[in-house]
Amino acid sequence: MIVAVSAVLFSCSSDDKSTRVPSTGRPSEVVVVAENNLWRSSAGDSLRELLGRPVEGLPQPEPYYKPVQIKLDEFGRLLKTHRNIFIMTIDSSYKKPIAELTRDIWAAPQRVVKITSPSIEGIKEVLAEKSEEILNLYNNAEIERLQKLYAKSTNLDAKIKVKEVFHLDMNIPADYFLAVEKENFMWLRHETSKTSQGILIYSYPYTDTLAFKPEKIKFIRNQFTRMYVPGPSDSSYMVVADEFIPLSSKRIQLKNQFAIETRGLWEVEKDFMGGPFINYTFVDTKNNMVIALDCYVYAPNDPKFDLLRQVQAVLLTFKLTDE
Repeated sequence: MIVAVSAVLFSCSSDDKSTRVPSTGRPSEVVVVAENNLWRSSAGDSLRELLGRPVEGLPQPEPYYKPVQIKLDEFGRLLKTHRNIFIMTIDSSYKKPIAELTRDIWAAPQRVVKITSPSIEGIKEVLAEKSEEILNLYNNAEIERLQKLYAKSTNLDAKIKVKEVFHLDMNIPADYFLAVEKENFMWLRHETSKTSQGILIYSYPYTDTLAFKPEKIKFIRNQFTRMYVPGPSDSSYMVVADEFIPLSSKRIQLKNQFAIETRGLWEVEKDFMGGPFINYTFVDTKNNMVIALDCYVYAPNDPKFDLLRQVQAVLLTFKLTDE
């Protein structure tokens, strides 16, 4: 069977967006619109496997998304405002499967995936072919929602200092504070009684493409954290922990430029703290500097994915400036 996929990624005009109501829904939740027999079929199994895929770089397995299934006749006005929607239907009038990936139809920010197919096998083939694209679509909606939330209050002092040192315009929420400020390193923190979320920004001169090698990214991160990110006990400090769970590294396009995304675990040398981190490494070509944007979470005994995505959303507000 030949699978045809139509990817419709459109952006509304500013006037159109102003008429969209704010999207709703819990973090990491996807409303699946499908009849019960289709949801219980092998196509439903494939979708549950995709949405429930374990997030890489976490100490315990956590799924990307939690599906909530409803029937088509239950998909009313209230549920249409959910930010993540997946619709799948069987229609014998179609000759081949069609997938539509759209945004901001009934609310904003919102992502909607709709697959219409003459057969269950057709739906499964589309899911297999477009799995990464579908996950990225929903991930972007989650990040966009968080960024809009954080934009309501900003730590202006930290924002100005990041811009002065790294030539980065970044929206830093007001509940983050600047813990360490050095010539080419900054540590921003958000602390609660149970959790810790942090941002590390550091830079060094670019000399060659070794800067993009996972081993170099690990080495440089450990250098900075050993100097500037101490643990709670004497002579303790943060390091990359990859003895049991290897680092996950991939090439990506980040704000229209080449970057390396690294995910893995950190720990505190000579102590018992640890958790997940995400690192983005790229080159500021105008200033010939390697820049690393790094975020981490410490949340003992609690799920970590949503917390990690919250601080990741802060990182991804960055823009390189011309100043």
